Amino acid sequence: MEELRSKDNPRIQRYIKLASRRKEREAAGCFVIEGFKLLEEAVLSGIEVESAYLTPESLESARPELRVLEKVPAVFRISGAAAGRLSQSRTPQGVYAVCRIPAGRLAVKPDGKYIGLWGLQDPGNVGTILRTADALGLDGAVLSEGSCDLYSLKVLRAAMGAVFRLPVLVARMEEFLPASGLESYASVVDASAPPVTDTRFPPGCILLIGNEGNGLSAEQVSCCAHRVTIPMKGRAESFNAAMAATIFMWEMACGTGGL
Repeated sequence: MEELRSKDNPRIQRYIKLASRRKEREAAGCFVIEGFKLLEEAVLSGIEVESAYLTPESLESARPELRVLEKVPAVFRISGAAAGRLSQSRTPQGVYAVCRIPAGRLAVKPDGKYIGLWGLQDPGNVGTILRTADALGLDGAVLSEGSCDLYSLKVLRAAMGAVFRLPVLVARMEEFLPASGLESYASVVDASAPPVTDTRFPPGCILLIGNEGNGLSAEQVSCCAHRVTIPMKGRAESFNAAMAATIFMWEMACGTGGL
């Protein structure tokens, strides 16, 4: 196994650029991951892993997990300055990899149920929503082109592998909605809108969550066939975007509205 020690090594420099710049990821068609768990999830989900970089400590302490490296064509040991430059987390595991961004992986099913994220900017919210959608068995997620980068490390960590398992499409939402044939629901903070607890979500539907600060704009709401809200009895003005999405998705998949 070849060892990389210099922070100026071209492979190390490429990893750093991919980790820190969205434009680099989009231009190269690649993204990076950290940790054995994400590496394993990527491999098991059929994501093409180009290369992996491991510190001597990780190679020594994670023997059972090393089986995933059999699927990686190029594996390197990293030490010294090279190892110090790669980590983007507070508690690094010493495991890093470069992966290919897969092509759009969402083929809309006429009877499917989907979550749409329109203009969300917080990677923690996006990752959490995708993880919840995966856990509740939704058929996929659609992100607007103005949302945060699906393949940033913060999204990938928050999603805990859901980005690899859940069909996801990035699209111009105002064009996708009418072309999809899905019954669309706009989430709003408006007591006059039908409550989610009384809403029956039919097969073939999508629910839209808006920007964290402003929610869905009036124009975005007008692109949807229906409005729906979460009844609130306390003094809070609204829910966090990820929490609101979780409530809506639960009702879509498991509650009365999902039956």
